[in-house]
Amino acid sequence: MGIAFVVLFVAGFLMFPTPGMSSHRVSNVAKWSAWWTHSNHRVLAIVAAYLMVLGALAFVWFATSLQQRLRERSDGTMMVGFAWLFAALAIASALARATIPGGWIFGNLTIPRGDLPAQLDGIGEAMLLVGGALSAGAFLAAASHATRRSVVFPAWLTTAGYVVAVLQLGAAFFFPFALFPLWVLVASIVLLNRDAKFRAGSMAEGHPERRLLHRQRQAKQPTADL
Repeated sequence: MGIAFVVLFVAGFLMFPTPGMSSHRVSNVAKWSAWWTHSNHRVLAIVAAYLMVLGALAFVWFATSLQQRLRERSDGTMMVGFAWLFAALAIASALARATIPGGWIFGNLTIPRGDLPAQLDGIGEAMLLVGGALSAGAFLAAASHATRRSVVFPAWLTTAGYVVAVLQLGAAFFFPFALFPLWVLVASIVLLNRDAKFRAGSMAEGHPERRLLHRQRQAKQPTADL
């Protein structure tokens, strides 16, 4: 589900419509006041919010499945806890940004004027790029620590997890935060490849010809020792 998280969440984040901002406050207020009067902007914002919510839930699923892989070496409770915290803040961010178009479509509310539309969008982005990013960094640190002594992830991936976790302190500049879904994507691909190799090995060991060859080798072993 890590790949589903990346696809849904990134698509929703990039899809969310916002007007181009300028250095003049009056101009920005006028842009936001007129932005949600367009129906295509409102619909696109609702769709984007749904994608981000679904992506956040998929991330929790990913964290829970990772915890199941680590149950013999670590309980992963802290890791899953930070995953839930990130998901909660990401969902709150999406809902805050989609408050005005959602109120228009589902609640028949009027579109407010003034600074409120821009403020709601700013609050939503702050939830994600400050609180959400710090939660994501804590998750990465906990996941890297839990997998450090296991064979679930290679050493380079756990080291990258620590690095990306520290970089989340500067996620307000957006680029460090973009590294978080990238790490999840790589981790998901590593897990898929590991599962594929495990299944291939299990099938090879269970093949009738493989078992027959193994018995023949065991039968010849005493003679070779003599």
